[in-house]
Order: sequence, then C-alpha cells, then structure tokens
Amino acid sequence: MQYFGEIETKYEEVFLTKSYMYFNKDEEEITVKDLKSLIKSKDDRKKNIIGTVFIYNPTVTPVGFDSNKHLLEQNFDNFDELIELKCENYITAFKQAMKDSCEGKIVEVKNLFNLIESNIDSSNLLSKFNEDLEKYNSNQNTEFDRDIMYVDAQNYIPSGKFVYFCWGDKINEKEFPHIFNYAKTIYENSVRNGKKIAFTYKKEKTCEESIKYLQFSNPMQNFKNRNSIAFAIKRSFDTFPPQPAFYE
Repeated sequence: MQYFGEIETKYEEVFLTKSYMYFNKDEEEITVKDLKSLIKSKDDRKKNIIGTVFIYNPTVTPVGFDSNKHLLEQNFDNFDELIELKCENYITAFKQAMKDSCEGKIVEVKNLFNLIESNIDSSNLLSKFNEDLEKYNSNQNTEFDRDIMYVDAQNYIPSGKFVYFCWGDKINEKEFPHIFNYAKTIYENSVRNGKKIAFTYKKEKTCEESIKYLQFSNPMQNFKNRNSIAFAIKRSFDTFPPQPAFYE
C-alpha cells in the first residue's frame, strides 16, 4: 500500500488537507502522477475511489523526512502539492485490514480536524475547535481557517461505497457540543447518501451506543487495547462492504 497527501501551512501550523491510500496489486508501485490521473475527474474518482476512512486528526510525515521532528524545522518545501507519505501509525492498521478487499483501488482518508498534531486533545485546542464550529456557518471569523482546518459538514458527500469511522472515543457532547454536532452531521450525511457504515466498538458499549455517542475506536488512541482494535478493524473487512466489528 502507498499513502499520498497534500500538506498546507498557515501561521506556523501544518495541515493535511487531502490524503489517499492506494492498495497496490502484486509487485505494483505507483507515482504521484499515476495517482493524480486516477482522481482527475469526477468519473475517475467514482471509478477508482472505493471508500472513505474518517479519523480524528492526522499525524503524518512525508517520505524522506523525520517523523520525530516538526516538519517546519526540516527543509520541506512541497506544500500545496500531492506527495507520498510514510505508511505508519494508524495507517498500518488500515493497510493490513483492507489490502485484499481494496486491491487496485483508492480509499480516501478524511479528518475531523486537519491539523497535524499529536497532542490535539488538549482542552485548550478543543475549546478553540468548539468555538470555531459554532461560528462555521456564519460570517464570523474563526481561529483556524475554515477551508484548511475543517470539513464542510453540511455539504459533505463521502467518496466510494463505504465510510469507515475511526475517529476514536474522544467526542464529548456535554463538554464540546459543537464538535459533537459537527461529527454528527458528517455521520448523518454519510448515512443519508447511502454509504455502507462501518466502525469498531467495545462490545460492552454496544453498536447502538457507539453510534449514539459517535465513539468509534481507533488503535492509536487506545494504547491498552490497540491490538484488539486493530484486529477488529481487520474483521470488519472480512466482508465487503465492511461492517461494524467489536473488540473485548
């Protein structure tokens, strides 16, 4: 599998605004140019993008750069263009789970928040996101750029046949109601557009409760259960389109 994306920067922050996983056929390797040709037109995207994965936020590094250093401290200058990214962190779980059912196809990866930040769940940042999302559909200024940071939830139509929600268990309606409503709109639009919905959840929480609270487990956010969650993601793709799977 190869992973590609487009990185933008603004006000000393770095954002992943587009990204795609390509599931190679045997002995196949594609270039950025090849990927661009596969997603060039609306018809190309419809033909070649088989589904969408939705995560909380990205932690990615371009191929050839150090994952342990901030990108702006390195000599990276390929902003605003499609490049190849390292297959690491949460991407490895998807690589193992989807390699057979998605061979020769593209899966688009979308983020609730496009900010590349490993400690995104600080209350300070989440409060800013919550305030931004309250203002999103108004003319008021937001802390983060609307177009770079967020998904236009009300008008969002997912790519492909399925949406695999994997944004973790961080969403808290009581504490951050506008983040909750933002995520809920994305989920409901995916259902409304006839996409097959799948995710991983803790067995005792039940599938129904996971949907109610919009909590869809991610192995990188739950260190204790990361192997069990990764295995459940793999079980989701034992059938295609994928279906919800639990872990214990």
